[in-house]
Amino acid sequence: MTSNQPPAGRESAAPPSGVGPVRGAESLGEIVDRIGVTRTHYVALVLVVLGGLFEVFEQLILSSLGPALQEAFGIDSALVSVLSSVTLLAVVAGGIVGGILGDRFGRRAVLSVSLAIYCAGTVISAFSPSYEVLAFSRVVTGLGVGGEIAIGLTYLSELSPTKVRGVFVSLFNTVSAGVGTFLVFAYTLLVLGPVATAVGAGPDAWRWAFGLLGIPVVLIVFFRRYLPETPAHLLKTGDLDGANVALTRLARGRLRLRPDDEVTTYVDERTAAASESAQAAGSTRQELASVVGRALRGRTVVMSLAAFLAWGVQFSVIIIMPILLVQRGYSVAGSLALTMVQNLGALIGACVATFASYAVARRFVVAVGTVAGAVSVVAFALLAYSDLTILLIGFVFQVFCLMVNTTLWLWAPELYPTHVRAFGTSLIVNIGFLGGAVIPVLVTVVFEWAGVVPAFALLAVMYVVMALLMTRATETRGVSLERLHGDAPAAA
Repeated sequence: MTSNQPPAGRESAAPPSGVGPVRGAESLGEIVDRIGVTRTHYVALVLVVLGGLFEVFEQLILSSLGPALQEAFGIDSALVSVLSSVTLLAVVAGGIVGGILGDRFGRRAVLSVSLAIYCAGTVISAFSPSYEVLAFSRVVTGLGVGGEIAIGLTYLSELSPTKVRGVFVSLFNTVSAGVGTFLVFAYTLLVLGPVATAVGAGPDAWRWAFGLLGIPVVLIVFFRRYLPETPAHLLKTGDLDGANVALTRLARGRLRLRPDDEVTTYVDERTAAASESAQAAGSTRQELASVVGRALRGRTVVMSLAAFLAWGVQFSVIIIMPILLVQRGYSVAGSLALTMVQNLGALIGACVATFASYAVARRFVVAVGTVAGAVSVVAFALLAYSDLTILLIGFVFQVFCLMVNTTLWLWAPELYPTHVRAFGTSLIVNIGFLGGAVIPVLVTVVFEWAGVVPAFALLAVMYVVMALLMTRATETRGVSLERLHGDAPAAA
């Protein structure tokens, strides 16, 4: 049943104050902003962020389970590294494919399917009878992880009002990468220690580490069924009734409407005419090509290169840091402990990016973060010899590193119109992952042949290049997605 006004007589059923439909040529972005943030937004945020958190667990757990896997399958460290590499390549493939499917079939559907694929992969990992099956399971897991990241960022950006869009999207990386980096080590120690002892797991404790990760994910998949599709995607497909249902659920703060609830007419043909989301953009091939077309090519190149360098610097430091500390006289255990303490800065940096997304221009945050990161990288190579300087400078670097990376993540979905937002976001994010795979190899070679100062100087140069790229970046803070891409049909 449809009406132009919300039902009376039930306070819980009414939209928030001042949120009735306006009978004019309002765009979808104006309607979403007028509805504001409700309980449904917060539930969606929690379910999406928790999915990202467990996927970070899955990405990082191989490093902590490496010795157990070597013993279980009789493999060397090189084959353990292969597991990490195939997972990363699968993440890239899953991200690109997930972005394409997300633009075609909807954000919510691909979000749920990606998490289900990830869950299947981790269960296969737990029961793998051989190294080959384990490698296959990592491919399955990576495909799910890749799709989840790209679609998760897109989903949150489209669902959120303009004022808090950056905060909501940045929390995906703040919780998954910032918090997850610490919790994964605690989780592994817990499972391989007390849990393994309690269940008598013995040498199969690593299987429990994989398998237990599937339990909360199943619950998340179950509850995600009740999330609304983004009104922007529904408007894109011409489903005005579906868009009105989704907007009513958002306005009333409910995951599900009651059978007797009336749906408020927030959008109609005039809304579609005034909204970028509803504008036809051509065939699927034309839509995908528009990402590198004249209108969008500049932002795609700038942000993809920035992501490539940003992830490359981060992964390079993660790999080199323990080796460098051992060279400077620390034990292996001591170097890992210092590295973990340094990573506290990552959580703070991600939190800073979340706050800055609300108050400061994206370009400024990244420019400041990269310049400061370049200075801290060089300072570490030249000055970090005592416990205090190692912890302090390493901590500062992690703050600026995650401040930059989190800002790039929340920025990516804002750069593209609705018809290619998921694909464009996946392109930037996964080119970043490729940088995380390629650049550490180059930096490690320089480190081995020329020493720490040239290697870290190379990382500093990459950060300076990123700072320069920001002069060409498209600013998006504080502007609704509809206004940002009002001329988007021409891009195709």
